[in-house]
Amino acid sequence: MNLSITTRLPYAPPVEFVERKGTGHPDTICDFMAEELARKLAREYLANTGAVRHFNVDKALLAAGSVDVGFGGGSHLTKSRLILVGKADFSRDWAPDPKSLADEFHKILMGLLPDADEDAFEVEVWLSQSAADLAVVNEGDVPLSNDTSFAAVSLPRSPLEEAVHRVEVHLNSDAFRNVVPVGRDIKVMGARFDAEARLTVAIPVLAQRVQNRDEYDEVLDTVRAAALAEAREVLDNQVDVAVNQADSADSAYLTMSGTSAEAGDDGQVGRGNRFGGLITPYRPMSLEAAAGKNPAAHVGKTYHAVGHDIATRLLEEGVGETTVRLLSSIGKPVTEPQAVHVQVVGQPDEAHVAGIVGDAFADWDGVRDRLIDGHYDLF
Repeated sequence: MNLSITTRLPYAPPVEFVERKGTGHPDTICDFMAEELARKLAREYLANTGAVRHFNVDKALLAAGSVDVGFGGGSHLTKSRLILVGKADFSRDWAPDPKSLADEFHKILMGLLPDADEDAFEVEVWLSQSAADLAVVNEGDVPLSNDTSFAAVSLPRSPLEEAVHRVEVHLNSDAFRNVVPVGRDIKVMGARFDAEARLTVAIPVLAQRVQNRDEYDEVLDTVRAAALAEAREVLDNQVDVAVNQADSADSAYLTMSGTSAEAGDDGQVGRGNRFGGLITPYRPMSLEAAAGKNPAAHVGKTYHAVGHDIATRLLEEGVGETTVRLLSSIGKPVTEPQAVHVQVVGQPDEAHVAGIVGDAFADWDGVRDRLIDGHYDLF
């Protein structure tokens, strides 16, 4: 294995930006639905053929609808349409049925958007036969890399990264939304300039549950206080929180379904959060979309999981801040990377680091199974 182990300085940029697109953001919806389809196909292939056969379903488009909405409610004018697209192996004892998958995944979408009217969203699944030269990558005991790709993982999160993640997760929780009438299309942008931090929150208010501007403003005050309290749990900096800054005297962020996909905001796989659940322009990161990729052979997904396992174990064993970069080689076994680069803060025991890297690649079936089980924060 071509393994490089080097040292780096602690992560402490004077300026930092971090973004997270929440569960109901159109891009995150596409990521979620594509990944659910990938997990479904992987489970079915394993159960019916004994192996995860070739497939990739990492393409999805959410075409937004339109609404007439105001305080107190509204009506849908045109439907939103989600199209899941990909390749799969139809030559085995089990093959996917796109029609039944479309019905099943419409129900999954409604579970993701509990405030939505099911008649306002359509789901289509377009699957066709995998190319023969790609199908062979899943044939052996150890899959072959289907591409030459790289992955980059850094741990632990910085305080700002943790704050942005925590704020979105808290505002999107059932506990919060059961009390406060907000939807799931929540976006949090964090910025830090030395010791001062600012979070900008965009959050839809459910039109049918607020009757006027005063009630709407009360919701925003509650959101602002909750976000500030959550951020202060992890940030020592001076923190400011702004909510729905695009509002004006004549406009407010109201939705019926809890997502802007109902009214003009389209979505697509890979345009949102990166592996780890954040967008972090000050960190090394791949632009590869992990959602919807094959959990056995697609290194754009699996190498991120392996990198996460390596970095997590290094942290647990006291090595400290870590960045792991992995590079695959198309057509070679996934357990034989072209290169691995581990950067740590301080002076590492290189033999110890090498052992952890080797253990991570030796656990390839475990990585595959954890991906199928939804163990990793892919987006």
